Amino acid sequence: MARLYASRYPMNFANTLNLLSLTLLLLACESQPAMRSAPATTAQATTTPRLSKPVPTGKAVQTFTWQDDACENTGTFAAGAYTQRQLRDTYQLVIGFPLTTTVVPFQLNHYNDAFFTEAARHLTHEHDSLVALLRGLQIVASPYWRNIKHLRELELAEAYALSHATLEGYFHPASWLSNAYYASCAEYATALASTDSAVVVSAWRKLVDAQKKNNGSPGRLEADFKAQLASPERMRYAKVDLMTFGWGNCANNQRKYSDLTDKYPLSDKFSKLFTHVEQTNCVDVD
Repeated sequence: MARLYASRYPMNFANTLNLLSLTLLLLACESQPAMRSAPATTAQATTTPRLSKPVPTGKAVQTFTWQDDACENTGTFAAGAYTQRQLRDTYQLVIGFPLTTTVVPFQLNHYNDAFFTEAARHLTHEHDSLVALLRGLQIVASPYWRNIKHLRELELAEAYALSHATLEGYFHPASWLSNAYYASCAEYATALASTDSAVVVSAWRKLVDAQKKNNGSPGRLEADFKAQLASPERMRYAKVDLMTFGWGNCANNQRKYSDLTDKYPLSDKFSKLFTHVEQTNCVDVD
C-alpha cells in the first residue's frame, strides 16, 4: 500500500480531491493478482547453483610451543584433541616439581639457628605451593599421564620428607637415630647425633678420605681438612661436612622416586602427542 506523508505546504480542496483519486487508483492496482509472463521459449528453465565455501580437504590443526633444554619446539595436533591448558600442564609433568630450598649448610657461617629456621620457613611455603599446583593440573586424559602425575606427587612428598628430616636433625639431634634413612646412613646419622668429638671426627675423617678418591684436587681437600681440624670450630666444621656431603648424599641416594626422568621417556612421550614437531633455535648442550 502506498504511504502518505505530511507536507510542509497547505493544500486547497481541489488538490486534495486529485490526491485522493490518485491514492484510490494505486490501491486498486495493488489489489490485483500479479501476472506471470510466459517463458519466451519452450526450453526447460534451470536454476543457478548457490555458491558455498569450499569443503576443507583435511582436518583443522592447532599448534603448541614449548622450550626444552636444547630447542624451541612447535607441535601440530588435530584441533580439539587437547586444550592448550592440558598440553601446558602435561609438560609441567615432564619438567617436574623439584624442591629448590637448600636445607644443608654447605659452609660454616650457615650452621646456625637463623639459617635452618629460614630454610624451614621457605621449605614449607615451597612445598605447599607445589602441592597446590600439582593438584590443580589439567593434564591430557590418558592412563600414562595420570600415572606420571601420581609419581610426581610421590616424588614431591618424598623430597619434602627428606628435607624435613634434615631440618629436624639439626634442631633435635636425637631424631637422626630414628628417621627413615638411618638404617642406610647410620654412620653419618650417629655422628650428627653425637656430642663425642672422637665419634664425630672419626666419621669426618672417613668422609674426607672417600671424597678424595673422586676429586680432581685431593691434596686441597686434605689441606682444608687439616686446617679445619686444627680450628676451635672443628666440631662445627665436621657437622657441616657430615650433614651436607655425608648424610645429604647418602640419604638422597635412598630415594625411590628421584629418577623418574631416567625411568620414563617423558620428553619422547610428550612429543608423540603431536602429529609433527618442528624444532628451532637449538643450542649445543654437549
